[in-house]
Amino acid sequence: MALQFVKILSKTDTEKRLSLPTKYMKHLPRIRRGHAVNLTVMDEQGRQWHFGYTIRRNGHPKPVLSAGWHDFVEGKYLKPGDQIIFKLEANDAAALYTIGVKRRIRLLGTEVWTAVC
Repeated sequence: MALQFVKILSKTDTEKRLSLPTKYMKHLPRIRRGHAVNLTVMDEQGRQWHFGYTIRRNGHPKPVLSAGWHDFVEGKYLKPGDQIIFKLEANDAAALYTIGVKRRIRLLGTEVWTAVC
């Protein structure tokens, strides 16, 4: 089973935390009693990143990646308008979360998405 979502990063996503789609919550680790859960994610180069995954409680409950997310943003030189592809590949034994990054560039007068390393 492979699930994914694609998101264009906002200013808040690059400066503070990454908000995840609410409907994706059921595919993430269960959070107990308001504590953050460590979520290990592998990028396209095979590097592991560790994010704090929690649910924003004020207002509408929303899943967010906070701790460690800013390191990823800086490590990949992300900026608003960049795109992330977050995938879950799972089987009965384990879940593997991966993240890819793309940036829109203009090439010969045409806008294209290119991978960010």
